[in-house]
Amino acid sequence: MCARYVLAVEPDVVETYVRPGQVLLVFRPVLNHGEQSLRTSEAAFCAAEQDQFWAMHDTLFARQSTVSATPVGDLPALLEAYAIELGMDVEAFRTCIASGEALALVQELDAEQRQRGITVQPIFEINEQRLIGLPSFDVFQRVIEETLSQSP
Repeated sequence: MCARYVLAVEPDVVETYVRPGQVLLVFRPVLNHGEQSLRTSEAAFCAAEQDQFWAMHDTLFARQSTVSATPVGDLPALLEAYAIELGMDVEAFRTCIASGEALALVQELDAEQRQRGITVQPIFEINEQRLIGLPSFDVFQRVIEETLSQSP
């Protein structure tokens, strides 16, 4: 369901609201798909160190079936291949992974989400309103427009 959002709805949200500066899109991981969730989130946060978070995010969701089918031991090589494909400095990417800092951050963010009662995905928060599941762009648009109209 997350991949469907990323591929079908998120581009419209980004183009309509994020690029014009009306909405800030924030990603927070919920690690409930085992080692794949942990490692892919870590890779995305390491990509962020090279301003490539969203490019890695989009790549991972577009290739979710490949990532899910990849044995855990082969994930580092697959994620490095994605980093190379995105034009990242692969040595810096490896250093980030080896440091464990991104991993610790991902685990901390997951714990925060769970403390807030968020244990499944996708869940979207627009101010205090939560949208659960796979809302259409029209639903996002309605909620965002209502929120923007109430802003000072």
